[in-house]
Amino acid sequence: MKSPNAQRSSSTCRVVVGAESVASLRAAEPHGALVAVVDGASLAESVLAQAAGADIVLALPQQIDEREHDAAIDLATRAATAIAHRRDDLSATARRAGHDVAQALNVIGLAAEAGRSGRLDPVRAFEQIAELARDAGVDAWRAGRPARSSSLVLTVVDLRRLCADGVVPDDVDLTISEGEVLVLADERRLTDAIAELIRNARRSGADRILVDVCRAGEDIAVVVSDDGHGFPVDHEVVVGRPFSAPPGSDRLGLGLAGISEMASELGGRLEVVEPGRDGRCTQVALSLPAFGDRVATTTRPVTVDQATAQADILEGVVRHAPLEESLEAIVGAIEQQLPGAVCSVLLLHEGRWLGHGAGARLPLAYREAIDGVTIGIGQGSCGTAAFTGRPVIASDVTVDPNWVDFRDLAVEHGLRSCWSTPIVAAEGGETLGTFAVYTSRVWRPDQGAIRLVNRFTYLAAVAIEHHRLFGALAESEARFRGAFEGAAAGIALAGLDGTILKSNPSMSDVVRRSGVRLAGSNLLDLVDPSHRHLVTDAWSELIASDTPTPDSVEVQLCCAPGATIEPLPWLSLHTSLIPGEPDRAPYLYVEIRDVTAARHQLADLRAREAAEAANRAKTDFLALASHELRTPLNAILGFAQVMQLLELDTDQREDGVEQIVRAGRHLRDLIDELLDLSRIEAGQLAVDAVPVDLALVVDEALELVRPLAAARDIELVDRTSPSTALHARADHRCVRQVLINLLDNAVKYTPAGGRVEIACASSDDGRRISVTDTGPGISPESLGDVFEPFHRLDGNRDDSCQGTGLGLTLCARLMREMRGSIDVDSTVGVGTTFWIDLPAVVVDRPIIERNPMTLRPPVPDDVVPGTVLYVDDDPACVEVMRAAFGLRPHLELQVATTAADGASAMAAAPADVVLLDIGLPDRPGWELLTEFRSEHPEVPVIVLTAGPDSVPIEVSAAPERIFTKPLDVGDVLLAIDDVCAVSARDDDRAEAVHAINQ
Repeated sequence: MKSPNAQRSSSTCRVVVGAESVASLRAAEPHGALVAVVDGASLAESVLAQAAGADIVLALPQQIDEREHDAAIDLATRAATAIAHRRDDLSATARRAGHDVAQALNVIGLAAEAGRSGRLDPVRAFEQIAELARDAGVDAWRAGRPARSSSLVLTVVDLRRLCADGVVPDDVDLTISEGEVLVLADERRLTDAIAELIRNARRSGADRILVDVCRAGEDIAVVVSDDGHGFPVDHEVVVGRPFSAPPGSDRLGLGLAGISEMASELGGRLEVVEPGRDGRCTQVALSLPAFGDRVATTTRPVTVDQATAQADILEGVVRHAPLEESLEAIVGAIEQQLPGAVCSVLLLHEGRWLGHGAGARLPLAYREAIDGVTIGIGQGSCGTAAFTGRPVIASDVTVDPNWVDFRDLAVEHGLRSCWSTPIVAAEGGETLGTFAVYTSRVWRPDQGAIRLVNRFTYLAAVAIEHHRLFGALAESEARFRGAFEGAAAGIALAGLDGTILKSNPSMSDVVRRSGVRLAGSNLLDLVDPSHRHLVTDAWSELIASDTPTPDSVEVQLCCAPGATIEPLPWLSLHTSLIPGEPDRAPYLYVEIRDVTAARHQLADLRAREAAEAANRAKTDFLALASHELRTPLNAILGFAQVMQLLELDTDQREDGVEQIVRAGRHLRDLIDELLDLSRIEAGQLAVDAVPVDLALVVDEALELVRPLAAARDIELVDRTSPSTALHARADHRCVRQVLINLLDNAVKYTPAGGRVEIACASSDDGRRISVTDTGPGISPESLGDVFEPFHRLDGNRDDSCQGTGLGLTLCARLMREMRGSIDVDSTVGVGTTFWIDLPAVVVDRPIIERNPMTLRPPVPDDVVPGTVLYVDDDPACVEVMRAAFGLRPHLELQVATTAADGASAMAAAPADVVLLDIGLPDRPGWELLTEFRSEHPEVPVIVLTAGPDSVPIEVSAAPERIFTKPLDVGDVLLAIDDVCAVSARDDDRAEAVHAINQ
């Protein structure tokens, strides 16, 4: 016995040698088809193989002809495959039918129970039962399948003989393709099936019926076509479902269901190719696996060597022959292989219409009529194949549903059949076109023809793709060359070290090297030496990551030797990495642009934006300042007008005066803080950075804030240790002002009964003073704005404690002037802590500082009579001063409204003290001060000014004191007391000296 390989498998069946392997293979594949080849001389081995589960046991003699051996194996394989398929199909049907019947009975019982109990609408219950009853018929049909299949007898059936022996009546056109048409089937049931298909066609009222027996791939198909009325438009065609025929029709009743069932058991299928609606014919195809792979040849043997034809076509493709030449060669080779056939190739354009690429033997009029046809179902064989991506065989175009719109055109030119195969790209699966085979008779291709066309269709796809690829490459190369040569930017192809391999004409102009050959030079030599590292770093990153650089590199140009360029241009380099050929290094694609003008424009734009931002900030600042100035001024004018218009009692007047004083002080503080800010911005604020005793500054600030805290029932606590002397390098006045602002805010924003603590301690690199309150805290979104001008802190506070909104801004600027810092931390509902950091300083001996905030008694102990000359042209200011001098009855106030009157009064009788306003109508007060100093140097002068509180550089001598308006009248009176006391001591000293000299 000649044995095949020990174990051979196909897609449907396993073939093993000997009974020993059957049991293990059946256990591993319980549902697969299995053929056991055993020794024909051993009956025991045949029995064991059958008992182990082999579908077919093939007992072969020791000596057997090779052809007979292969035929036996083929027959056993196909029989085993059919048996296994039928077994699995029956098993699945039984399981499905049992499940469906049980489910239907369960639902019927539930519906009946619900209807009896009243929980379900009876009409709805009956509708559900009727629906289930319809399904029950299908389930019953499925349950009876094992009984119907038990009588299935498999034999080799010759369909040519079967159809010719009377199964197909004489009035039915019969066409059978050449070659063997053998199937493995139950001949009786197959005969009944073909007869049932013909009867169905007659019931449809057909005038013409065609039965076509042909090979379809690996199958044999029996196609029954008719020109009857087809199926109703509104009826869904379900071939395998019994009892689904429309009313009055049996076309999809048990007949087609039984045929479909039989085909399924044999590994085939039943298809309704076209349901016949809208006047189209109906085609029902019964396909069964072909028995044997020996296909009869055509009536004329092959006369051309296929390998030689393919080699010639490929040679033309490689040498870039025109696409039409290659396709015509393919068409000619097929026509020589299929005598009587005329072929063509249609190319798909824009993914939606077809045009001829080859087909010289087709009638010209037919080609012109077909060119431009839109793809889709019913658009002939080629249009349908291109749309579906699958072959379309129209064995007779006169009855084929896809040729309704083209059948007259085809018949006119003698074309009766058309077989179209889609030409599909080897990669991606894109449909490129179709390959069509026409004949002048009713014809269906056999397996040999299918293999032949498939082979040359693949060759056509190669030719089309090659043409497209090289066409695209040529077009891309032309575009690149045009873009490269005509680009306004400089473009260079360079090696990885920067050596220029090729450059475009604009490159010389961009790098200022006109007329100089750049090839062979290095790109880095064109860049300023101080900027070359930027380029090399970008290239290194590009090569390491194998991706384009994310940003361009901007560098300055390096002048050519002997050339002068002022100013040096700026260049932008953008580099990409271009892969090289296999085994060769990649190279750099560098695009260079002159961005000098763009950089200047950007700088101008940024300057303009900065100026616009400054203008907007100034406008916003002026708007805020106007609002802040007008608010207290409104209170002053409002209460003054009320006092002017109404007779107020003592309490009302005192309350009005208090409101005016409070608003006036607020207005003064606002002006002072604005002036301090403007001095800081202008760099005119003089900061005297000296060693400062921080404990003393803390005491002074607490003394000033303590009355406000007491009025609001706020506890002030100083956590600074009295035994620790801490000094910082700062300005005494500025630190005190910062602490006053911080303490003032803490008191204002802390509810009554709260607590404010101040502490001074050493920090990591200096001194830190912190102010902590138990107020409502500052929200996180407001923390970033607390040091902005006119930003008031959120939280509850007494409306009588309004701030200017400039205190924290001034604090931040003052700390910056003193080389210190300020910051804040806050928790909503807990409190806020502000702190300042100052540079530390070590002091060897105690610092003795005069406390400028200590107030003198309202009236001096030693009253010294005298005369005060007040030079001011403002009547209101004069009246205020006259009223104030009521507190100093021992001093006589004389008033001059011009500089000339003041000079005359001093010349007539020099006063003891001069109060001098700077803004006089006839000349500046500073000039009058200079005159007083030259003529009356012994007379102290106190200056009053609404402008800067610094003495102009042209004034030779400074006054004793300078007060800025609005005035604190008490401070002015104390200053007058000071200068009068000093003047009296000088007079006493002068009299004593005079007496000694006498």
